[in-house]
Amino acid sequence: MTYQHAVIVGAGMAGLATARVLANHFRKVTVLDADRLPSDVAVRKRVPQGDHVHTLLPGGLEVLTRLFPELEKTLDAQGGLAAQPHQWYALTTFGKTYRVARFQPTPLSAASQFPGIRMQTRPLLEHCLRQCVAATARIELRDGTKVTAPLTEGDQIIGVRIDGENASIEADLVVDAGGRAGLTLAWLDRLGLERPGISEIRCDIAYASALFEPSDPDIFEDLGFIISSARDGAYKKRGGSLIRVEDNQWLVTLIGRLGDYPPTDRQGFLDYVATLHSNTLHNLLKTASFVNAPKRYGFPKSIRHHFERLQRFPAGLLPIGDTICQLNPGYGQGMSVAFRQAMALDDLLTRWRQAKRAPSSLWKAFCTEAFEQTRAAWLFAALIDFAKEGTTGDFPHEEQAAIDRIKQLNKLANKGDADAAHMVDSLFDIRRPLSSLQTADAD
Repeated sequence: MTYQHAVIVGAGMAGLATARVLANHFRKVTVLDADRLPSDVAVRKRVPQGDHVHTLLPGGLEVLTRLFPELEKTLDAQGGLAAQPHQWYALTTFGKTYRVARFQPTPLSAASQFPGIRMQTRPLLEHCLRQCVAATARIELRDGTKVTAPLTEGDQIIGVRIDGENASIEADLVVDAGGRAGLTLAWLDRLGLERPGISEIRCDIAYASALFEPSDPDIFEDLGFIISSARDGAYKKRGGSLIRVEDNQWLVTLIGRLGDYPPTDRQGFLDYVATLHSNTLHNLLKTASFVNAPKRYGFPKSIRHHFERLQRFPAGLLPIGDTICQLNPGYGQGMSVAFRQAMALDDLLTRWRQAKRAPSSLWKAFCTEAFEQTRAAWLFAALIDFAKEGTTGDFPHEEQAAIDRIKQLNKLANKGDADAAHMVDSLFDIRRPLSSLQTADAD
């Protein structure tokens, strides 16, 4: 079986992690991106959410540190920050909680209970990942290279065509890591194949972010916090967050729903902060100044493409990351889900090579595994979103048994059951797949 060359379309988070995985299995891995990739820490043109908060949840961090053992040191050296148990929390109308998926009013006391959480700007994380990938043997990063069409042989993808070069690149496997602008759906149309069904959660949010320079960086010693939306009142559609990032700056993000979006003028931004149910952020910003004007990004709905249900699909092609599932960014799950999908691909390729099977035959098994990696994140996002007024779409009724079990575990956790609390946290943090609930119950 040939494992000579793999091509990845997209040099974002999913594409970079997947490149490192494929380097374990192919003689050569080529990563193509239409952007000119910056040599320093900078927001890329084709990453419209690059100015906003990006949380690296424990499940994603576990994968990245396995793939790139040097990554945390690289992040630390360039100003990235890792949280201690008391440094990351949410401010809700019920009070402060140190966990998002359940109410935890005190920090997790034992270091073994607290999973790693890192905060940094998206440009810094992507820059450090690019450095790690560029230093990996067998991987070539090619920027300024737009893929225009698949190179096909019947229904099989055998490479890609490139704009402006009148050229093509042959490959044993093509991975679409193009995110929301991915190529897979258009290529299915081109080949006359059926598109997958979708699930949608119409949450209708928009968020605006700005960097702030505090007059005294030590006035806030924690890593960051979330202010959830209020339970009722005129401003119940609003929330916000603050995280400390590199260069002693604060990255502040405001979130609004159903048309009540945060403004992008500076005074309007501050006025919006003043309406949140907690005054913590408002008081901190009294001592800080804008570094840049607020920038806004709209997210009308979460979408999950059910590639795993298709009966026909182009051999030699795999979607990954946001190409499969686009999650409400308010919960910080997207990157970690993509990284877990990359890890699932690594495991599958190991089995495929041992069985001497062609990588082009991988799609069904991978799409099934990739879907499994979305289940917990989708369920938690749905539970939180549908608890809010105005959310419409496809509630995951098919996961009712898991929902009932999670509610039961939350009750046990509230009574002090550490094992139940650990299970809920692990599911929300993308450290365990939802299927682990069934395994735990069987045990």
